[in-house]
Amino acid sequence: IAEAQLTALFMQSIAYGIHMVTFTACMYTWFHRDGATSRGSVRWLWMTIAITFFVIGTLDVTLNFYHNLSAFILQDGGADPNATFSRPSSWINIIRLVLFYLSAAISDAALIYRCWIVYAHSRYQALVGTTALLLWLAGITMAIIVLYHFSTITAANSIPMIGELQPFTYAYFFVVLALNVFTTGLIIVRLREVSKRTAAFFKSTWRVTSRLDIGHVALIIIESALLYTLTVFLTAVLTFVKTNISYGLSDISLEAAGIAFDLIIIRIWMGVSTEQTYTLSEATQ
Repeated sequence: IAEAQLTALFMQSIAYGIHMVTFTACMYTWFHRDGATSRGSVRWLWMTIAITFFVIGTLDVTLNFYHNLSAFILQDGGADPNATFSRPSSWINIIRLVLFYLSAAISDAALIYRCWIVYAHSRYQALVGTTALLLWLAGITMAIIVLYHFSTITAANSIPMIGELQPFTYAYFFVVLALNVFTTGLIIVRLREVSKRTAAFFKSTWRVTSRLDIGHVALIIIESALLYTLTVFLTAVLTFVKTNISYGLSDISLEAAGIAFDLIIIRIWMGVSTEQTYTLSEATQ
């Protein structure tokens, strides 16, 4: 477990470095945005989300570093780092788990909001919004149950090996993956319905030098959403097979949530996001 934790710190440090780059680009776009790209309240909402993700990522990587520092140096001169890492209910593990679930909840809520906007003019908006919201609430419920059981564990063990957490952990990952696939898939389906109008609108209004067809837009959306979804899926698989490698993937997934939405927010402030794609194309009818 000591080797897995040290490797996880290295992996998260790389992911955090990428997060810093995308966050910097996100803030640069904010200060150089076109004021007409979105309403003021919406701009502040996305800026708050970007900052929140970065703060969560910074806190988590800092706690990860302190945890390793404590295990390898501070506790008994680093004589038994496995003993330090094998206390699942320690305050560091609990706080980091809270940060993980908080990041996932915010990420999923932002994805639901994007899907809601794209379906603003559809008769299925209420059904889409309700289904996504129920999945989101189910994920939060599973997270709370995991946190409760996690805080009561006294036996020394690594997190993937804790049997009583497995059913709730698997249920949580299933719900999160279902929500991401559901909302992202619906966004792509909705955009396909207006592909011809959006292609013409991009070319005439946003002065795109090369053709920006629906395939390109869908690819960007898929990549942004799957960046986070893929890391969660891999974490779920590794947790299921009960390997400590899941530590590294779970740390990366926390940073990946911020990275993915930094990329989406940059597109929003550039005026080429999913929301503007659908809403502005509707205006050309």
